[in-house]
Amino acid sequence: ADYTVTEAGFGADLGAEKFLDIKCRMAGLRPDAVVIVATVRALKMHGGVKKDALARENVDAMLAGAENLRRHVRNIKDVFGLPCVVAVNRFPDDTDAEIDALTHAMDAEGVKVLPSEVWAKGGEGGRELAKLVMEEASHADPAAFTFTYPDDMPLADKIRAVATRIYGAKDVSFTPAAMKTLKQLTDEG
Repeated sequence: ADYTVTEAGFGADLGAEKFLDIKCRMAGLRPDAVVIVATVRALKMHGGVKKDALARENVDAMLAGAENLRRHVRNIKDVFGLPCVVAVNRFPDDTDAEIDALTHAMDAEGVKVLPSEVWAKGGEGGRELAKLVMEEASHADPAAFTFTYPDDMPLADKIRAVATRIYGAKDVSFTPAAMKTLKQLTDEG
């Protein structure tokens, strides 16, 4: 096939990190592009809007919640070195002002945003998104793809790398029991 598409799982911190750091490493895969899927409703919830108020336009809350999306975008671009686009699963309550504000916010990250209306229009609702992903993939530099940590790094340092580089932790600490388990895992190869 010219293109292979897979769903890595939820978030560029959980599913994508495991897919990129573990599966791609073990299988020798080198992705060309990443699609981060978001919804205006979820971004508004991240911005503090209660579930019963999600149908009302709230650009400010959506932008506040977009900080979460920004972290996912930066993980993909800055940690893994991959180009990405943001697909917004558009729902009837989403307003043009909200989509435009999100598009502008992601412009600052150098990432294109495109609404996807596959759920309402079938394949036709995703045609423009598919074209954009193909365009981004065609500009990919396979050598730019990197992992969060080198394969030969000690386990505790791998955990630290994921915690700090992906999740934004300042540092990690290990209980004595965790250190014992890390030693056992290391000793067992």
